[in-house]
Amino acid sequence: MTVLTRCVILLLLSVLSFSSPLLAQKKAASLKVKSNRKAIAQPRSVNEPQRLHFCGEVVPTEQGDVSAKLAFALAGSSGYIRHLNGLKARSAPFFAVIEPILHKYNIPNDFKYLPLIESAWQSNAVSSAGAIGYWQFMDDTAQDMGLSITPGSDERTDLLKSTEAACKYLKFLYRKLGSWTLVAAAYNGGVGMVQRKITKSGNRDYYSMTMNPETGYYLYRILAMKELFTNPTYGVGSIGIMLASASSGNLYEREREQARRMGWLQDDEPEPEGIPIESFLGSGTPVKNEAMVMDSMLTELLKTKPASLPVFVGDVATRLVRAGLPKVGQSWAFALTEDVQIGDDALKTGDMLYAIVDDVDTRGNLFLRATKAVSSQENTTISLTLQAMNPATGLAGVPRPKVAKPGWIVQWKL
Repeated sequence: MTVLTRCVILLLLSVLSFSSPLLAQKKAASLKVKSNRKAIAQPRSVNEPQRLHFCGEVVPTEQGDVSAKLAFALAGSSGYIRHLNGLKARSAPFFAVIEPILHKYNIPNDFKYLPLIESAWQSNAVSSAGAIGYWQFMDDTAQDMGLSITPGSDERTDLLKSTEAACKYLKFLYRKLGSWTLVAAAYNGGVGMVQRKITKSGNRDYYSMTMNPETGYYLYRILAMKELFTNPTYGVGSIGIMLASASSGNLYEREREQARRMGWLQDDEPEPEGIPIESFLGSGTPVKNEAMVMDSMLTELLKTKPASLPVFVGDVATRLVRAGLPKVGQSWAFALTEDVQIGDDALKTGDMLYAIVDDVDTRGNLFLRATKAVSSQENTTISLTLQAMNPATGLAGVPRPKVAKPGWIVQWKL
C-alpha cells in the first residue's frame, strides 16, 4: 500500500473511531419482480451481515488491500448520499429498460450499474479517449457489436440498441475470460490488457492482479454504487419514507411507465424482469444518521490491514540503456524487456523507447514521458505517449536512483 494510502487510512481511522459501531449489510437479496406482481421486494435487515458479491462472485473483503480499496471507493461515493433519492428516481426508468435486456442475454444484473458510472445516464457523453454514449463504446467496438455510426445518427446514444450491443460485448468478454469480475475489468481496460495480466501474474484473480490505476479501481466503483443503491440504510430519510408510503400498485410497472413516457419502451415490449428501485428505500424505519452508517462501514472495512505493499506492473516494461541528466527536457533511452502491442503497432523485446524529463520534484522523483519508439527489425519510428510509473504507488513519477546505471527497470503506463 502506498505511503499516501496509509496516511489516508490513518486519517480515516482517527475520524471514524468516534462513530458508533453499526453493521451495514454488504449485499441486497437477489430478487426479480415481474410486471404483474403485487408484492414489494423485502429490504435486507440492517443488522444481518452478508458477504459482498459481484455477479455471484465473492468479494474477498478479508484481504486488507481489497477492503481498503472498497473503503476508499465508498468514501469517494459518499457525496451521493445527500442526493441518493433523486439519483434513484432518475435511474429507475433506465434500469427498467436495461434489466430485461440483461436478463434476455443472461447477463448478471449487477452490470446495470456500468452505464451509470460510465456516462451518468448522458446519451451524448464523450470520454477523453473518444468513447460515446450510455455504455461508452469506442467506434470499432460499437460497429463490431452491430451499432450503426453515421453522420447525424449514432446508435451508441440509443439506450435500447446500445444496451443490446453491450450485452453482446459482455458475453464475448465472458467467453474469453470466464469470470464476470474480469469481464468488468476488461470492459474498462480492454481484453488484451487483462489477458496479459493473467499471463504475467499466473492466475485469474482480479483482486491479486496489479492493474493500471483506473482499471484497478473500476470494479470497486461499481461495488460502491451497488452498495448505495441496494443497502436500505441509505436514502431512507423523510423523502424515502414518503415515496415508499405513497407507492401503490406495482412499483416496477410504474418505472416501466416512466420509461414509456420518455420514449424508450413501447406497449408491446416483452415481459419485464427486474427490481423496483423503491423497494430498496427500506421498511419505513429511518436510520438515525446515514453518515454514521457510512462511517461504521468504513471502520469495519479498514480493520483489516494490507499484508504487503502492492507492486505496480505497467503496460510496458523497459530497462535503461542511456541515462540523460535529471533535468527538464533531457532525453533518456530505454529498451523493451517484453513484446507489447500499442494500438496497431507491435513492438518487440529490444526495441528502443525514447523519453524526456518533464519534471523533477523536490524529493528527486523523475517524471519521464516517452514520446517515441523505434522498431529494431523494421527501423520505423512510432509516435506514442507513455508515463513512467512508481512501482510502489502506481502513480506517475519514479524515484531516481543515486546512480542511474544501464539495466534499471522502469514500468510505463499507456
